[in-house]
Amino acid sequence: MSPVVIILVSDGSRCLLARQPSFPQGMYTALSGFCDIGEAVEETARREVAEEVGLEVESLWYSASQHWPFPSSCLMIACHALVRGQQLEISMNSLELEEARWFGLEEVMEGLKREPKSAKQDNGNFLPWFPPKQAIAHQLINEWVKQQTS
Repeated sequence: MSPVVIILVSDGSRCLLARQPSFPQGMYTALSGFCDIGEAVEETARREVAEEVGLEVESLWYSASQHWPFPSSCLMIACHALVRGQQLEISMNSLELEEARWFGLEEVMEGLKREPKSAKQDNGNFLPWFPPKQAIAHQLINEWVKQQTS
């Protein structure tokens, strides 16, 4: 079993969500990546954030874990990461991601309510929506919302 680390990145007031080209239109989620052999979860989280969006993690904390059956049996380890305030410009790795951007609290709260079918606008564009409730990414996003509203 290869562990996967899924990381919700925040700058303190916004969270960073991304999408891969293979995702359904409009869906954004937390960053993720497989642990390299001999690599600690914390090292994987810092490496993946740096590789995928060019940001440096200042602090990191564990949230939860979940079995993930795709593409093979994996254990997903969910973490929250806070990035350094001076370095907030995203430098996206376009080989891995189609888009990565910062989301404010209001936009995240709206996206959590939105169903994929209702995300398509009349002009053909898609409003952002997030993974379903059973996904650990959804849990990370909900935890971030609760932290912002407490």
